[in-house]
Amino acid sequence: MALTAPRELYCAGACRDSTKRGVTRAGANLRGGGGVQSDPEFNEQEIRLRNLERRALRLLQETKGYRTSIADMASSQHGLAENLSAFLMDVQRSQDHQAAYCQAAASISQEAQPQFNEIYTRTVMQPMAQYCGYLPEFDRAIKKRKQLSDDLEKARRMLAKEQSKTPEDPAGVARAEQDVQYAEEAYASLNRTLIAEIPKLINARVYVTDPSFEAFVKTQLQFFSDSLQQMNRVAQRLPPAGGADDDHVLDERINSVMSQIRSLDICTLNV
Repeated sequence: MALTAPRELYCAGACRDSTKRGVTRAGANLRGGGGVQSDPEFNEQEIRLRNLERRALRLLQETKGYRTSIADMASSQHGLAENLSAFLMDVQRSQDHQAAYCQAAASISQEAQPQFNEIYTRTVMQPMAQYCGYLPEFDRAIKKRKQLSDDLEKARRMLAKEQSKTPEDPAGVARAEQDVQYAEEAYASLNRTLIAEIPKLINARVYVTDPSFEAFVKTQLQFFSDSLQQMNRVAQRLPPAGGADDDHVLDERINSVMSQIRSLDICTLNV
């Protein structure tokens, strides 16, 4: 397996030391007799990989969820604006601010949100999805390591069986020894590769998330700036604000209207 990453990702000395430890430990395990023993160094790296896998997939899910939430918000706002216009269609008075809001909501839904979606998908979603796409490769390699371990166990059992024959068959023993050697080399090679390359995959996440996070912030800023610009155009058509008491004045106006509705004869029939 190969993973392209910046030069600074790889610490040559550390990788050489890790590979040497992997070779030494794998060789000791393979020659120790009694089967392939547990490799603590590999076990540690596998635990790190599983933790990374869980967190990476969760992050990918959250990035998808955020994109969906922005699309839903823009769509809901547009729907609200259209229904507001329909609700007030036959009101005989100026509705400049409602018309401006409908236009702003349409612009956000049809222009700002698609632009956000395109940039966000390309700069945030796709890099994260590509990174997560490497995880199954490592998972398959770990399963292959287990298969090679089983093959090595089988080859050793066949060798022991050949050696236990009376009289011993030199040709059969030689073939069995060769099978064990091939199985040992295949297992040791993949074991060394996993021990050396799992840390590289883990370290590479920094070089994926840093530029993606920067793009994430900038894309959000652009979308909300565009939305704010549209809403400011609506605000310019609203009545002047009344300062700190504006909310209180609006509440009083609404309560007055509700009081008039409650006083209608129909609303008092069941009282």
